[in-house]
Amino acid sequence: MLTSACGGGTDDAGSSTTLRIGLSVESGALDPHAFTGNFLLLDALYESLVVYGEDGRLEPGLAQSWTVAEDGKQVTFNLRDGVRFTDGSPVDAAAVKWNFDRWVGNERFSFFRASQVISAVEAPDPDTVRLTLSEPYEPLLQEMSIVRPVRLLSPTSVADDGTFQNPVGSGAWKLVSNTATGAVLERNDDYWGTKPRLERLEFTVIPDSQARADALTNGELDLIGGAYLAPITPVEAQSLAERDGIELLTGAPDVSIMLGFNPDGPAGDRAVRQAVIQAIDTAALARTLLLGYAEPARRVFPPDVPDSGTDLPLGYDQAGANRALDAAGYTRSGDTRAKDGTPLSLRLLIPATPAEGQLDPRTMAAAIAAALKEVGITVEIAPVDAAAYYDERAEGTYDITFFETLGAPYDPSSSIVSLFTSGARAPLWVTPQTEDLVNKALYARDPAARAAAYQNLYTAVAADAGFVPLVYRPRLWAVRNAVKGFVIPPSDVDLALTGVTVG
Repeated sequence: MLTSACGGGTDDAGSSTTLRIGLSVESGALDPHAFTGNFLLLDALYESLVVYGEDGRLEPGLAQSWTVAEDGKQVTFNLRDGVRFTDGSPVDAAAVKWNFDRWVGNERFSFFRASQVISAVEAPDPDTVRLTLSEPYEPLLQEMSIVRPVRLLSPTSVADDGTFQNPVGSGAWKLVSNTATGAVLERNDDYWGTKPRLERLEFTVIPDSQARADALTNGELDLIGGAYLAPITPVEAQSLAERDGIELLTGAPDVSIMLGFNPDGPAGDRAVRQAVIQAIDTAALARTLLLGYAEPARRVFPPDVPDSGTDLPLGYDQAGANRALDAAGYTRSGDTRAKDGTPLSLRLLIPATPAEGQLDPRTMAAAIAAALKEVGITVEIAPVDAAAYYDERAEGTYDITFFETLGAPYDPSSSIVSLFTSGARAPLWVTPQTEDLVNKALYARDPAARAAAYQNLYTAVAADAGFVPLVYRPRLWAVRNAVKGFVIPPSDVDLALTGVTVG
């Protein structure tokens, strides 16, 4: 049984002012300018100038309005009056500038192009922040809504030497405690916006996903789900949908799962890449492994992501895969193929345990290995420690491996930088053409020109057989029926609880 150190209060018979939430891992140091803190807790504590709303609409946050200069090289934000951090210090232009100065130009955030194009941050008066850009950059306003690193932290949270000390933001919630076993937030009664109806959030770390589902069913938790909070597997979703007292919620996918190639190994041969693409039945993956909760992918981004383009001519054709390998000189003997005496074998690098927000790669890796065996390609599945996985991927110790887009509100701009440019730590596919098309997509000011540049980028990568679109990751949440008012948030890095009640 789960126990909580601090029980929730009640406001009338059968109702509670506390929401009990599952966590898959501890929330970490809650510094919005680092990579360690849990997205959802960061979202609860800290706010941004711009809010990513339903259907990707950009709405006022700590900035009540903004203007963009005619040449696109200056953006001026007008801050809300009277907003304070929970330590009582003002959320004024000086505090905003201090926050921006912590991450603008920092190479750690190179995937986040706004950090590179902002050339100056000014605070001409307490209510005004002015950003000067080295060149017009249309995704800037959307990128001002992301969690890490743009959320605003009180300057008192950091020691004189720049070391993060205390998580103090201006959000609707403030931190009571944060340990390896969970975290507690309480309502910020001085919040400038609409205050939550709940008074307290209790997060409990339960690493095992089945145990989290059981805790929800048993009434020990009220809410689980989301990629970065307490992920639900398709098997558990199917079970939860049939349990009394539980509501399963599904949302439109905003993340693509893909298979990428290392061009320096056997997959440097386009015929091999083409065969891998055609050998994998992505509809079967979605249907059998993900139980219909995922959709087979035909694009870099799911269709609901802005500028996701049109479906690409990449799909299942086992006979075509065999023809491609035959024509390229890979002769088959039994279940294997070879060329010039060298067996055709691919190393599939995977993390031994799922990374934060990702599906378990082991079953999908096994299914892909089985599919490639059908066309004579041997696959060595190479699980490595999760902490080392991204280092190995960056070093290129693979022939094929999994990639994911970042999801809203980072997409599409941040993902195309991380996937298709050489400056990224571990890109999906990079050529001089992709580098050029990424820049055209990012810096196009005309919407039609921008959409065309994105489509040209996707088409170029598909023409190279540069990746395998596998599935669009499902968005799954579950609540007890006693929880009212919860809806799937606009993105999996949001914790939208303002109107939620229990009982």
